[in-house]
Amino acid sequence: MDIAHILVKKFNETLSVEEQKYFDNWIQESDENSKLFMRLQSLQAKGKRISNLDDLEIDTAWTKVLMVAKSKKNKKKTPSLLKISKYAAIIIVLFTATFLYWQTFNTATTLPINEDAITLQLENGEIQEISPEKIQTITNSKGQKLGVQNGIQLNYLNNSDIDKLTYNVLTVPHGNTFKLILSDSTIVYLNAGSSLRYPVKFIPGQNRQVFLNGEGYFDVHKDKSHPFIVTNGSMDVRVLGTKFNISAYPEDLEINTVLVEGSVSLYNNETEYNTETSSILKPSHQASWNRSNYNITIQTVDTDIYTSWINGKLVIKKMPFKNIIQKLERHYKVTINNNYEQLDNLDFTATFDIESIEDVLATFAIETPFEYTKVENHIEIYKTKKENEMPME
Repeated sequence: MDIAHILVKKFNETLSVEEQKYFDNWIQESDENSKLFMRLQSLQAKGKRISNLDDLEIDTAWTKVLMVAKSKKNKKKTPSLLKISKYAAIIIVLFTATFLYWQTFNTATTLPINEDAITLQLENGEIQEISPEKIQTITNSKGQKLGVQNGIQLNYLNNSDIDKLTYNVLTVPHGNTFKLILSDSTIVYLNAGSSLRYPVKFIPGQNRQVFLNGEGYFDVHKDKSHPFIVTNGSMDVRVLGTKFNISAYPEDLEINTVLVEGSVSLYNNETEYNTETSSILKPSHQASWNRSNYNITIQTVDTDIYTSWINGKLVIKKMPFKNIIQKLERHYKVTINNNYEQLDNLDFTATFDIESIEDVLATFAIETPFEYTKVENHIEIYKTKKENEMPME
């Protein structure tokens, strides 16, 4: 398969089941792949239409990538997917840059979007910046009132004039969270580095389906006639009315669903929904869905650990430091490179609220000493010098 076209279709949300599997495997292959995808997400959030990359001669460029990789065969064995992916990243970014340059100078009405801003994409592709300081009315391309934004909350109306299924996409960058109230009164909290595609109005007689990328907490308005479905790749979570959290960041191997109250069904959306074959989740339980083999494991958990982020808290319980780094990067909008490998598999437990990233790192360093440098939003972690080092348990 052609990863360039796969990425284009991913942004268009038109991947087939087989293509979604390919994408999941590709993004797990290396950090370079994950960073490339996040970079493209950032470009899209700034108002750049990544979908139009499909108009470029990607096939030719991709062939060149493979040829470059193949030319090294005399020096080494068959190139790994990781190495090919690095070349692919360069090619795709070059295409992106070329396209963005073309678009910038051929679309006079396109306004620049801050890459760190919360954004809302309307049904016609227009992207608006959502400022936390603003109170404003949101309308569609026809001038119809969709809802009202008040700071970091957007409340959609059940507008009787809208009778067709159209979608908006809300994107929340790292370092932010956002509260969304859908037209049926369902409440959604989106965590840092997440996006949700959802109908501006749910249509009577149809399921209430939304598409999540990242992490979201859902308080679903009960409606027995219209099941609420959250889709991420090949997994669907189906409910009638309940409270639950889904963490489905593309770089994670598993999709984790934690149920607070009510009940939910999890199933593979390659097939029709069947109550007998779907997995039912009970309150205070977590279901982990493996993206590669579709296996589900269920365990009892403390739900506060997984839902406290909606109240601005960062709760960590017996979590390896390498996983903590991902949470810190999303929460504080930083990048972290750990040069002290012994830290990676050490488990930590802590709760943070208003602490700065410096306070958080200082807290972890009390238990297992380490040093770090911070330049702007990038952090490098190092092993503490021996004369200051305390033994690890």
